[in-house]
Amino acid sequence: MGYQPTLVQSRIHLRPSTGRSGEQIPEPVASAVGHAQAAGKLLFIDFYAEWCGACQKMDATTFKDPRVISALKRYLFIKVDADLHPSAAQHFKVVGMPTLIVLGPSGQELYRQVGPILAAELTQKLSSLPGG
Repeated sequence: MGYQPTLVQSRIHLRPSTGRSGEQIPEPVASAVGHAQAAGKLLFIDFYAEWCGACQKMDATTFKDPRVISALKRYLFIKVDADLHPSAAQHFKVVGMPTLIVLGPSGQELYRQVGPILAAELTQKLSSLPGG
């Protein structure tokens, strides 16, 4: 028939960034880490793109849900356009949109979600993180 589907083993190893690699965190995330530390909060980063339909849907639903709004009060919340800040997206190994990341006080990654997430699930996860 022409096309024969096969499985291919990937050579890409997807591991979350830990902030311990010695690399300096690019802006705008670096400034936000400092602000979060000063405020005694965890940092919640929403990597998105203007063209991302799932990102737009989350903005219209998940991030407007009162439970998520309440849970995010304990975090410093920033949105980072991956197209405008490719070095930040590359530093955090963003491979799909949306990518949600929570960083701890010293910039270590505590949580990662790639793809859309419902409000109830995000609220539960944010509430279960230490310091969240």
